[in-house]
Amino acid sequence: MSDAEPDAPRQRFNSESEELLVETFFTKPAPSQVLPTEGVTPRAAYNMVSSEMMLDGDPDKNLATFVTTFMEPEARMVIAENLHRNYIDHAEYPRTAKISKRCVRMIHDLFNGPEGQDSPGTACAGSSEAVMLGALSMKWNWKKRRKDAGKSDATPNLVYGADVHVVWDKFCRYFDVEPREVPVPKGKTTMVAEDFRGQIDENTIGVVGVVGTTFTGQCDDIVGIDAMLTELKGKGLEVPMHIDAASGGFVFPFSHPDFEWDFRLDSVVSINASGHKFGLVYPGIGWLVTRTDEQVPEELIFYEDYLGEKDATFTLNFSGSSSFVLAQYYQFLRLGHNGYSSVVRSMTKNRHALADQLREMDAIEVFDDDRPCLPLLIAKTRDDEPFDSNDLVGELARRRGWMVPAYQLPPDNENDRIMRMLVKFNQTRELVDALSDDFEASIKYLRHKGAGKHPEPPTHTGHGY
Repeated sequence: MSDAEPDAPRQRFNSESEELLVETFFTKPAPSQVLPTEGVTPRAAYNMVSSEMMLDGDPDKNLATFVTTFMEPEARMVIAENLHRNYIDHAEYPRTAKISKRCVRMIHDLFNGPEGQDSPGTACAGSSEAVMLGALSMKWNWKKRRKDAGKSDATPNLVYGADVHVVWDKFCRYFDVEPREVPVPKGKTTMVAEDFRGQIDENTIGVVGVVGTTFTGQCDDIVGIDAMLTELKGKGLEVPMHIDAASGGFVFPFSHPDFEWDFRLDSVVSINASGHKFGLVYPGIGWLVTRTDEQVPEELIFYEDYLGEKDATFTLNFSGSSSFVLAQYYQFLRLGHNGYSSVVRSMTKNRHALADQLREMDAIEVFDDDRPCLPLLIAKTRDDEPFDSNDLVGELARRRGWMVPAYQLPPDNENDRIMRMLVKFNQTRELVDALSDDFEASIKYLRHKGAGKHPEPPTHTGHGY
């Protein structure tokens, strides 16, 4: 190596302490305020990041998140090999754009959309972007109807229940729409038509129905809401419905194909679904699907020509990797309709197995629902126990690192604190049984502790102890 060539990072020393750079980084706190002056070897940088990730929870034991935590090696290869493709550059990567359109049309068909549509929707960074775009379309279409009628479009409002995701509040605040959020009735967990009726007027851009709520996995009364909106339309008040199917969009077509919640209902104009939830793709990928190509107003489409070819875009985000669009297409090819049905059945069977075992424990109340519901389990500790749901999930985390959420229901039901467990398809029956055993042991431990007996923590045996 000549004198003019810089030394490789692994050969450099810290001039003050004569330490190798790897030693310097590994024996001092991680840089957090200032960019380091010197770099380290690739392996050292990798190990430094990986060592911190060991402090996070294990995704395979995460029963809290709806987000996909497992993909096959071949799917991960698709992701890794295409991370460097910028999805938005349609001129440079036209095949990616075509594949995205294929996915949109497949989902549109899955949601029973009318035939003959070329591109009824768009790929998004997640359901949050899809919600924003769907709601913007409703707002612009409402503005046009108002202008055509010679009326003011100054005070739009959006009607939805308190069982929605916070992104709907964000939309209203960011885009200057009055939020008419209706509390979930006391003792209920979802919304029905009469909850919304009194909030709808000529300034309502749309109503939001939820299919698979974040809180309990249940669905609003979509058929009843559609009937109410159809009645209002007959009286001259046109109000469309957007379906937030972030969680349920890739479940109910397979678990309850006769359940009418989608474009089979006349008032439904758009639907969002999360590919990175039950679409079985790592985050982040979401989809906005519209009833027809015409649902998106021309004013919301931008045409750009700075890369040599005119592109039409309907996005809030711009640059992003093609990987997760292609990974979604991989899953559609890999699984097909029958494969997705099998995945949903497997999750449902293991959910029922866990529910049956927890139901035998007198400390826990398990909630069941005959209506369409996501494959998750809702339960709570009984009021007469010396511990609550927070104590129980804390003990589960301490024992084996289980991540189970305990949280309040929406207003006016915030006094009810529940536990929610989603048993994913890669969490086998053996893991379900192990979780059940840990529930039973945790209850016994917390009862003794509540009685002032100060029990010893469990003793673990095996090669690792």
